[in-house]
Amino acid sequence: MPHRRRAVSPIISTILLVAVVVILSATISVFVLDLGSTIQADAPYIEVSGEFVAAVDDGEQAVAITLVAGDTAQTDQLYVSGSKSLDIGGRPSSSSTPANDAYASRREKFTEASGDNPPQVGIGETWEAGETIYVDPEGVADGVTISIYWTSMSVEGVNPGTPAGDTTYKLTTVEMGRTS
Repeated sequence: MPHRRRAVSPIISTILLVAVVVILSATISVFVLDLGSTIQADAPYIEVSGEFVAAVDDGEQAVAITLVAGDTAQTDQLYVSGSKSLDIGGRPSSSSTPANDAYASRREKFTEASGDNPPQVGIGETWEAGETIYVDPEGVADGVTISIYWTSMSVEGVNPGTPAGDTTYKLTTVEMGRTS
C-alpha cells in the first residue's frame, strides 16, 4: 500500500491569510477612522452676571463679571475680549492688582500677571460659581460688550496672550447698557 502524504500548505496558507486580513483591517481602522483626532474637549457651560462697579480711574467705571452658575473652568484656558480694548484684574482697592485701562488690549487672559506676581484676577486656578473678575474698558464702560472665551489648551505667552489648542468657544457675552 502506497503511503499518502498530506500537504501542510493549505493550513499554513489559511493562517497567513487570516494574519494579513487582521493586519490590514487594523491599519485601515487607524488611518481611515482616525478615532483619536475626533475627540474634542468639551467647553464648560457658564452663566454670568455683569454690573458696573464704583469709579476706578479718573471717575470711570469698571465691570464686575460674576460666575453665577455652571461648570468650574480652568483660568489658564479663559480669556476676555471686548468691543473696545480692556484690562482684566482684581477688585478695585484690593491687595491684588486692579484692572486699569492704561494696560488695555483687545484680548486679556485670565492668568494675566506682571513679572513673577500671581494672576491679577485673584481667583486661583479655577473660576467657580460666586467668584468675580473685574474688567476695565478703555474710556467709559457704558455700552461695552465683553465676551468670555474658552480654549482647549492654556492661553500662551504674555499679555494679551495667544489662544492655543484645536478649539476655541465663546462661552458668554456681557453687554453693559448705558447708565443714566
